Amino acid sequence: MAEQPALIDPFAIWRDLVSQMEKGANEFANQASKSDQFTQGMNKAMSASLAAKKISDEVTTRYLTALNLPSRADIEGLGERLLAIEDRLIGMSAAIEQLTGVKVSTSAATPTTAPRRTKKPAIEEPVAPALVSSRKKAKARR
Repeated sequence: MAEQPALIDPFAIWRDLVSQMEKGANEFANQASKSDQFTQGMNKAMSASLAAKKISDEVTTRYLTALNLPSRADIEGLGERLLAIEDRLIGMSAAIEQLTGVKVSTSAATPTTAPRRTKKPAIEEPVAPALVSSRKKAKARR
């Protein structure tokens, strides 16, 4: 019997080619990153990037201010202030509990029951005529 010629595996050739290219690129990058010119160039690129980011942030802040909208920093500041207030309230309620022995609820509101789920819409309670006229006056003032 005659031996069949070995089949050529194109994927093996491709893997070898990619592996050699990666080795070459890694050697080049390692040599380039050790030079002073590369370091200076990267430093200048990072400085330019940071300057562009700073300008972009300033423009965005001005735009949001012109639209009378809060910026991310404003929202984060409000969150921090709310956390500080909450911590103080917890401390105050703990002090009251310690002094009086009465447990103080720290929740903002008592839980309410959910409306019943029916197919019929909820029936509104009748409103006194005096309340209706005062509500109309309040809407007219707005």
